[in-house]
Amino acid sequence: MADMRLTVLLCSLLVPLVAVAADGMSALRFEPTRLDLGDALEGRAVQATLRVRNVGDAMGEIVALTASCGCTRVWAESRLLMPGEFTRVHVLIDTTAKRGSTRKWIELTDAKGGKARAWLTLNVRANPHLTTNKGLFTGACRRCHFDPAQGKRSGAALYRALCAMCHGAHGEGRYAPRLAGIRDRAWLRARIAQGTGSRYMPGFSRAVGGPLDDTQLDALLGWILALDAGVDSRYKSQPVEEE
Repeated sequence: MADMRLTVLLCSLLVPLVAVAADGMSALRFEPTRLDLGDALEGRAVQATLRVRNVGDAMGEIVALTASCGCTRVWAESRLLMPGEFTRVHVLIDTTAKRGSTRKWIELTDAKGGKARAWLTLNVRANPHLTTNKGLFTGACRRCHFDPAQGKRSGAALYRALCAMCHGAHGEGRYAPRLAGIRDRAWLRARIAQGTGSRYMPGFSRAVGGPLDDTQLDALLGWILALDAGVDSRYKSQPVEEE
């Protein structure tokens, strides 16, 4: 009986530990978890510094730092933290080809697989003095706007990979215009394939340097043309998260 009571006691003590591990939350926490960086001119790099604190009772290690997109770099001054200690985490955001309200996340992973995330927001304003040909398919931007098309054939997969971050998950419009409800196939295909003449919307056809072959273009076009024209009223308040 005594052995049984001891077993029950040990199990009851372990339950909270299992629950903490199961939620995936790291004992290494960002401070703050949300940071407004204010206004920035397009083309100007934006810097930010946050802290990561170890709120646990054992040494923690940052094994990975990632960001929502390739235009955002993140690095820590130190990766090993004793209980109660903190380190500074630096963030550098390339604002090229961005405009308006922009939201990014940074995420850490610890040695136990736990994760923590912080959100950064900024408002990118037009820069009248910007002189660059850099666009969505060059530099770090390429990793989000070009490379994800590789290997994808369905319209849905291509839309999620290339379009949703700017036009909204359901075509409701976000940084870029609304697509839901467009029914002019020839007009839309020309815009997707050849672009609009702006660095914000280059031509996505492989023939003009974009990532899509003709089969992919037609698949994407079919998906967009089928988007629900009444999407605004249902999704306007649900912005796409940068991923």
